[in-house]
Amino acid sequence: MMFARYLDSASEIMAAIGNQRNLANHMHNFSGSIRDAITKYGIVSHPTYGQIYAFEVDAYGSQNIMDDANIPSLLSAPFFGYLNTTDTVYQNTRKLILSKDNSYFMRGPVINAVGGPHAGLGQAWPMASIIRIFTTDDDHEITSTLAEIVSSTDGLGLIHESINSFDETDWTRQWFSWANGLFGQCILDLKSRKPEILAQSFQ
Repeated sequence: MMFARYLDSASEIMAAIGNQRNLANHMHNFSGSIRDAITKYGIVSHPTYGQIYAFEVDAYGSQNIMDDANIPSLLSAPFFGYLNTTDTVYQNTRKLILSKDNSYFMRGPVINAVGGPHAGLGQAWPMASIIRIFTTDDDHEITSTLAEIVSSTDGLGLIHESINSFDETDWTRQWFSWANGLFGQCILDLKSRKPEILAQSFQ
């Protein structure tokens, strides 16, 4: 998804150069063929959620139904501009990702977020919580997710790579710069999109 989106954007840059029209067209068409393949092979039918995006598919009809905390991810597809948050298949996929039906959605009293194979079961990634905020307009979801992020730093005030969803003292990477930068971007997004939420106290 991310490659298709950025390849198409790069084709616009290439077209603007002036003498690279053929290459620009090739890039644009290649991006379109990737999108077509995702639509044809990557959308599968789920018995509970309907049409969803699979995390992985193979050439034999098998699908891996999950999501991973890193970007790119299925949850982050609107964040990098592949589709709109209102897309029906995306919304179905999002509901699955943020449910017990995603084996890597970690739930607990500390934080509820997508994790992944990298850090293992039980370890939720605040990065995925940040993307969750980016991809919703629901005030309650934003507020509760933001509260979990800021209260799960083990008193350090820094965003970790992953956190045990039942123990805030069990985390990886004291300062995960990628997630901290993304959190700053999220705050700027909320300042523009939901300033009334930032007027609340999260201490």
